[in-house]
Amino acid sequence: MDSMYSMLDVIIVLCGVYILYNFYLLKFKGEIKESLLLPKDIQVKKCKDKAAYIAEMSPKVLLYGIVVVICGILGMTESQMGLLGKLYLVVLAVFVAFTVWFAVQTKKSVKKYWP
Repeated sequence: MDSMYSMLDVIIVLCGVYILYNFYLLKFKGEIKESLLLPKDIQVKKCKDKAAYIAEMSPKVLLYGIVVVICGILGMTESQMGLLGKLYLVVLAVFVAFTVWFAVQTKKSVKKYWP
C-alpha cells in the first residue's frame, strides 16, 4: 500500500464484508444487528413485525454490501494500477449514491416497523 487511498479502499472492502456478514445474520440467523441497521435509541425487541422487516431489508443489505465490496476493490485497483482514470469518478458516484440510498431505506424501515 503506497498511499492513504489504498488504506481507505481496504477499509471500504472490509466494511462491505461486514455488511455482507450482517446480511448473513439477517437472512439465515434472523438476527438484526443494531450497529448497522438501527439508530442507537431503537431496540430490536420493540419491532412490530420482525419477519417482515427481515424480508424487506435483507435484499437491500445484500445489494449494498456487494456494491461496497466492488467499489472498494475497484478503488484498490485504481490506487495500485491506475487503470480506471476518470472512470473512477463514476465508481465514487455509485458508492455515494448507494450509501445515501441505503441510509434512506434504513430510515424508512425504522419508521415502518418501530413505534
